[in-house]
Amino acid sequence: MAQFVSGVSAPGIVGLDSAGRGGAGGGWLPAGVDEMMRRWLLKVLTAALVTGVVTAGWFWPVPGNFVYYLSWRLTTRAPVATGNINFNGAQIHYVTYGAGKPVLLLHGGLSNRLSWFSQVPWLVKAGRKVILVDTRGHGESTLGHTGLSYHLFAQDVIQVLDKLDIAQTDIIGWSDGGIIALLLGRDTPQRVGKIVAISANFDPSGLTSDAGAGLQVEAAAPSGGVWQWLQGWWSGAGEHYPTLASKIRHLWRTEPRFTQADLQAIHAPVLVIVGERDMITLEHSAQLAQWLADGELAVIKGAGHSAPVTHAAAVDGLVVAFLQ
Repeated sequence: MAQFVSGVSAPGIVGLDSAGRGGAGGGWLPAGVDEMMRRWLLKVLTAALVTGVVTAGWFWPVPGNFVYYLSWRLTTRAPVATGNINFNGAQIHYVTYGAGKPVLLLHGGLSNRLSWFSQVPWLVKAGRKVILVDTRGHGESTLGHTGLSYHLFAQDVIQVLDKLDIAQTDIIGWSDGGIIALLLGRDTPQRVGKIVAISANFDPSGLTSDAGAGLQVEAAAPSGGVWQWLQGWWSGAGEHYPTLASKIRHLWRTEPRFTQADLQAIHAPVLVIVGERDMITLEHSAQLAQWLADGELAVIKGAGHSAPVTHAAAVDGLVVAFLQ
């Protein structure tokens, strides 16, 4: 097991500068951008402004990456495709960018595919086909009427890969997305190349005491008001956010339940990334890397549970070195 500590630079990543943002890449609103895209941009910028004001303590390190992503999204000439699959009572939404060797990005719980804004542009520029999936009930995917489980989320992902005719892919998963990636590595090893599991736990015992206590408090007294509205917007659940949040928090309290034998059965190379101040304990992450058949651990100094956003350059450097 190898351990890396952050401050890692990102050499060799196409288009990245020292801040992990990338080059300018063209005009801000070029001719030919249709009205639908302009309305989408206005919506995203307005929501980002509101979010930035209300949650400035979280958002302040990353405006450059976010603005670059918006510019890239409007100006990229990379192939873009969107679609949906219907499976087990829900509609699962996906987006692909670029062409080349596939890499699947799986976001965390109560979030959406946009959370990868710091990673998508450079992955596409590096010649990868990036696949983004909105987890069931999140983003533009519907919730359905069945109970939620990580196994169900993994089945949804396999349906998307089948629709796209992708036999095997590398996977980068963050939090819940990392758990889903580990499940895919265990249950469908032929579909998985390499796995990057960021801030993922293999058992609820991996949560810090503060995080575990917070889940119990939120279960007893869910949040409301402006903060709940923002969470509803960011998750994509809107007015259905309380229902989604209740189901996801129950999941966090009860799953996953990987045993040592389960983890040793995952033969894909796995890079376990955890923040120094993560809600997943360092000891738990070290145990995860040790129990995996081919695991290694990277600890990002100063990072919490949102390292792909707040410490994007360090995460990106680790990812590019691992996937190459």
